[in-house]
Amino acid sequence: MLISKESIFLNENLASQEEVFHFIAQKAVVLDVSADENAVYNGLVEREQQGTTGMMDGFAIPHAKSSAITAPKIVIVRLNEGIDWNSMDGKPTLFIFSLLIPDGEAGTTHLKLLATVARMLMKADVKEALLGARTVDQLEEVLNSHLGA
Repeated sequence: MLISKESIFLNENLASQEEVFHFIAQKAVVLDVSADENAVYNGLVEREQQGTTGMMDGFAIPHAKSSAITAPKIVIVRLNEGIDWNSMDGKPTLFIFSLLIPDGEAGTTHLKLLATVARMLMKADVKEALLGARTVDQLEEVLNSHLGA
């Protein structure tokens, strides 16, 4: 399953993009989608250096493709306070959807997921529901109803 309760983290106190990437990399190991935390972290950083993954209205979609990632997974992090992400609208980022993709699925799974998440985040009602979700269960319900997981 791409999204599971175990991969949703609410109310995190992370102060920078770097801290968020380290957090996601640590969780990738805990969630058993990678054994190499550094490779995941470096994959996220390298992708970000190609251009910001900060979207609009406080959302970001950082992603990593790596041979160190063994299964596709979406790790979701909602921060207590927005952080600078060089986002398209200049607003702080509060909500991070991180796509972790194995190298072998880079062209297919990765692009489909990215397009699906990006489309979902363009809908005002979905953004409101995501921002309004107070529990992991509520958030999972919103996501699964809109991602068709």
